[in-house]
Formats: sequence, structure tokens, C-alpha cells
Amino acid sequence: MLRRLCLTALLAALLPGPVGAAGEERVVTSPSPDKVALTVYRAPYGRGPLNLRYLGGFAMVTETRKIRLPRGRAVLRFEGVAEGIIPVSAVIEGLPGGTIEKNRDARLLSPASLVDGTLGRQVTVTRTDKATGRTVSEEATIVAGPSSGVVLQTRTGFETLRCSGLPEKLRFGGVPTGLSSKPVLSVVTESPAARTVTVRLSYIASGFDWRASYVATQAPDGRSLDLFAWLTLANGNPEVFAEAEVNAVAGRLNRIATPGLRAAVSQLRLSCYPLGTTTSDLRSQEFAPAAEIVLTGNRVLRAPPPLAIAPAPAAPPPPPPPPPEDLGDLKLYRVPERVTVSPRGQKQVALLAKTAVPFERRYRRAVYPGQQLDNAPSAVVLVLRNESKAGLGLALPSGSTALYAAGPGGGRQLLGLGTLNDRAEGETFRLSAGTSTQVLVSQRPLSQKEAALSVTNANPFAVAIDLPIGSAGQEIKADGEALQRVGGVATWSVTLPPGGTAELRYRF
Repeated sequence: MLRRLCLTALLAALLPGPVGAAGEERVVTSPSPDKVALTVYRAPYGRGPLNLRYLGGFAMVTETRKIRLPRGRAVLRFEGVAEGIIPVSAVIEGLPGGTIEKNRDARLLSPASLVDGTLGRQVTVTRTDKATGRTVSEEATIVAGPSSGVVLQTRTGFETLRCSGLPEKLRFGGVPTGLSSKPVLSVVTESPAARTVTVRLSYIASGFDWRASYVATQAPDGRSLDLFAWLTLANGNPEVFAEAEVNAVAGRLNRIATPGLRAAVSQLRLSCYPLGTTTSDLRSQEFAPAAEIVLTGNRVLRAPPPLAIAPAPAAPPPPPPPPPEDLGDLKLYRVPERVTVSPRGQKQVALLAKTAVPFERRYRRAVYPGQQLDNAPSAVVLVLRNESKAGLGLALPSGSTALYAAGPGGGRQLLGLGTLNDRAEGETFRLSAGTSTQVLVSQRPLSQKEAALSVTNANPFAVAIDLPIGSAGQEIKADGEALQRVGGVATWSVTLPPGGTAELRYRF
């Protein structure tokens, strides 16, 4: 099993040092922000579930920090910025002397960077003695690593870490210079006097995205529905954004892809070669990546089982989400209360909630000129108008849809799943409500440029059906009937009585 790679870390080494001689740059560290705000932008073509490993959106992160500046020139280190920060986008406000220089340190504290920063230096190797079974320690020097294994020089010669077949671990005397346990953005500034200032740091960071998910519940009367939408935020960075003000922006920006900043040292892998075969062609034995750092002297304690306590009173309902705001041609949605966005996790908050929204039940089947159809089923859709008089009247971002029907006793049954594109106020949109085998569509070609389209209704009630023909802009001419254009597509709309049939001949 993979053993923990141990580290004796002098945490004080990461804190601001004492004031140096005149003319030296003093280091001031801000460990975390006092307040943070996130404005998350969607991936341009993001659809479907969110994959935390491949998030195509980004966020504008705004941090507020209080910092004690010394007099003169100083290096100001902002710890805990997002790992996906784009350094050139960082804007810092509130420094009396402005920003002289800006750096993003990619050397994060990890087993690999720890070994890399300790090459040529002494460490302590602790292992189990084969003869006695006792744990013994000895001094060693790291002479190679971190890729393809770690080679140590001990008093008995050269050896590869963890090739004895017994538990082994390394103990380091300190943190190498330049390593940090958190992503760091550092700037050089100069203050005319020692003072405490409030600094606002804003930057763009990759590794974010969001989705909208609509849940509609059809009322028992079959004429209206309740519409609720979730806003799902995804954070692919290893940093937590606690009690953050969160906004989400819908729309598409003209964005040029920016490559992420790679870690300065790759992942640590330990490979073991049998004795006497380091120059042969035998396959090496590889272990799983070592990814955990444990501070020596700190024992990991298991939490005791929770005590049985009385349940807390129910929290008050959250405030209703505000309507979207215009951001140029984009739309901005504000989350009404502060939320904590977990590292490499997702957070769901309410986006909108509307009740008693009227709809029209229709059937729909898209056909193509010359296509052969024989009693093909049609889709059932609920048509809604995005207007204030219809209970909506606000910009709706694209997302997934789920339609349920309210049954007796409060139960719900799933009717259909679908997707919704961005819809502006005043537009019409549709919710998928399943497939019908009672309303069937047939089409037969009559010639190379003529076809006959027919539809039948086997329901005991009248139905309205829409049949878009061809693609947007295509010329379709019907015999004895004018076709309307819906979204640029010629559409035949007809109402069928119970058991009714209709036919249309058209040329294309």
C-alpha cells in the first residue's frame, strides 16, 4: 500500500519575515480574502451534465483584503487565489504606491515539488529493519527525482525509495524556498508610509461553469404549470470560496482561449527496480501517485461518533431570486444570498420560481421534403409565451427541462425530458411532454419536387399539430393553403377533430 510521504514543515517560513536592511524588499503575506465575489460565465457551447475535470467556462473573481503595508518597497503575496487564475488579467486597486511588478508562482507545495526542491539536501529516512522488525531512522541525501523514482544516497550506498518491500517514509527538515501550500499571486509595491489599506483584487480564472435546470409541474386541470429553475455552479479549482456573492451571466462572449498555467513540477511517481537490474530492460514496478502531505508531529485523530441531539428548527425559506439584469446584450442573474462554493464541487441555488403559468398543449413533428414516413409518432409539447401577462416575462437562460404531472395525493409522474435554448422576453418556447402514438404522421413523395403529407388523430378529443417542413429559408409551396413561417421554417398547422384526418400536398 502507498505510505504517506511525511514532511516536517516550518510554517513560520511561509509568514512575513523580519524587517531586513535598508533597501531590501520586505515580504507581506495576505493568507486569504475577507470578502469574495464570483461572476461566473458559461461555456460558449456547454450542454449536458457538468464535468469538473473539463469546465469550459470562467469566472471574474473579486477579493477584498485588509493588508498592513510597511514603509518603502515590499513584496505583497496574495495567497489562496484560484488555481486557474490568468495572471495578466489581475487588477489591484487600493495600493498607495500602485503595482510595480506582478508574478504568479506555479510552484505549489506537493510531494513532487518537495522532492524537487530538496535535491542534493539531507532528509531522514524511516523504515522497518528486516532483521529486528524495529523502526529505524537514518540520514540520506536525495540525488535524483521526482520523475521516474526517488534515488537516495545513504551510508551504505545508493538506493531507490520504497524498494525494500517494507514501509518507508521521508522526513524533511523544512519547506524549500519558493514553495507555498496555496496558489500565490505576488506584486511589488512601494508605500510612502506604514499603513493598513483595503485592497481589491480582481482577476479572471478558468475552471468554472454553470447550468440552468428547469422543473415544471403540470397542474391537474391540464391548463397551467408551476415552473422552477435551479442554477448549478461548478468550481473545478481546489480552492473554496466561502460566503461568496455569486452572479451568473448568460450569453456568449467573444473570448480567445488562454492556456492554463502548468505546475512547475509534475506528479511524483515512485518506480522500483530489482537489485542489479537498473541497466537491464526489465519492466519497472510503478506505484500509485503520491498525493498526500502530512505534517510531522500532527496526529490525525478520528472524530468521535456524533451525539444524538434534537433536530434543529427548520431554516426560514430563502428570499425569492431577483429578475435578471441587463449586462449589455448579456443577462446577469444575482443569487440573493451569500453561498459557499466548495472546491472541486457543485452548488445549486434557486434561479426562478413561477406559479400558474398557462400553456397550450400541441403536437409536433418535423418533416423533410421527399422523406418517406409511414404512421410516424409525433411529439407532445407544451407551448408557453414568455410574457408578463402569461406569468413569465423575463430572460430564460438555456438549460435542461423536466416536466412532471401532479397526480392525486401529491404524487408526481415524469412526462418528458428536453432542452431549452436562451429565450428573450416575448418569445415562445416549448417544453417536451413525451411522444404520442395517437397522433400519427405519414408522407409519400409524388415526384422529385412534390410530396403529400397526411396526419391522423386517434384521440377522443381534438388536437392541434404543427409540422415544420424542410429547413429555414427553403421555399415550400402548398396547394390551396398558405403556410406560416415559424423560425424561418415553413410550418403546416392544423387542428384535427376526434378521429380526424388531414392531408397537404406541397412542392419544394
